[in-house]
Amino acid sequence: MDDPFDFPALRVQQPGKLLPDRARYEIFDHQHVLVAIATETEAHTRMKLLAKEMPDARVLAVTTAASEPLLTLVKHTRERITELHGPEGELLGRVRTGGTNRNYSLLDGQGQTVGKAVGDLALKHFAIIGPDGSEFARVRKTWAGVKEMLTPSDHYKVEFIAPAVPSARTLTVMLAIVLDLTSYGPV
Repeated sequence: MDDPFDFPALRVQQPGKLLPDRARYEIFDHQHVLVAIATETEAHTRMKLLAKEMPDARVLAVTTAASEPLLTLVKHTRERITELHGPEGELLGRVRTGGTNRNYSLLDGQGQTVGKAVGDLALKHFAIIGPDGSEFARVRKTWAGVKEMLTPSDHYKVEFIAPAVPSARTLTVMLAIVLDLTSYGPV
């Protein structure tokens, strides 16, 4: 699979809806062109949302802007791990949440660490460090505007400041979604 996220910067935006029934994220390149869409496969009833009952695993289908399948993101709540699967179901990698929501490990399909994400106390700025100890990317929660106060809408900016292997790039972009689901959920 080609690297769908081979751009110097990307934006991950969650469109604002007052009472959304499923998580949805739009991923734009540095020129504001829609690259991919991640949509939760199962809707949640309003009663579940109000009671804050969420399933043990949340599944998001990630497609290109033309609706071609790219990935499946499976966020397991209890194990604090998120799996990324390719279009054929093959394991492409994992994002493991550390003891706090400030630390994440990015693992490729073979379980090798391709990056570590460390966030600030506010959970707004994350540095992504490669296996060699150097920073290759940054993920930053940005202001989504007034709709952020009225809806569960959040925006993230992903910047690659050094070369990275495709699996690390994909995991870094998906980390923005994992951060949102982990820290700002339920939807």
